[in-house]
Amino acid sequence: MAEKKKKRFFLIDYENVHMAGLTGIEELHKSDTVIIFYSRNSDSLSFETMKKLGEAKASIKYIMVDTIGRNALDFQLSSYIGFLLGRQPDSRCYIVSNDKGYNNVQIFWYKMGERVRLIPNIHVRKATHITMPDVERALSDLTNMSEEQKSHAVELVWKHLRLESPHLSSTKVSINNELLHFFTGEQTKVIFDALKPLLKIN
Repeated sequence: MAEKKKKRFFLIDYENVHMAGLTGIEELHKSDTVIIFYSRNSDSLSFETMKKLGEAKASIKYIMVDTIGRNALDFQLSSYIGFLLGRQPDSRCYIVSNDKGYNNVQIFWYKMGERVRLIPNIHVRKATHITMPDVERALSDLTNMSEEQKSHAVELVWKHLRLESPHLSSTKVSINNELLHFFTGEQTKVIFDALKPLLKIN
């Protein structure tokens, strides 16, 4: 039941995060691509940054935003996500920025069924990402449920978690409502109790 590995793109709003956004780049793989969007306001790289980029296993690309106007970089970065997802559907895109305006971009793509996340640096995706095996482990010790029931519960939960909705509270409600269609109220509560550490449910 392991999920097939997806192509990952890290789109860096360098004007916003500068070198701090590259934290964790050494953790990436050859199959990953880092795309650095920069402008005249952020057109210099320190020697330390150049060294870090040169040692990275991931492919590095640079896109110079040379148009004038407020939020020009934001608009071009957001448009480029559509280009990437059009060429490689179901890939995973990360916007590396502290600009909360990108929330609207990830919400839009979530509704379209694609994976886009806003993170402050590259390392964060490793600390917060939930995988299907994580869900399987969380539900593996459930008692009074058959293996078939547990497998079905994993599939239902993962269906909602895999897109990483920017609205976790709404995701919890969706998971709960669907579980109630297939399990008793008591079983649903047991499943949610098992998921608490994973989802940080209070």
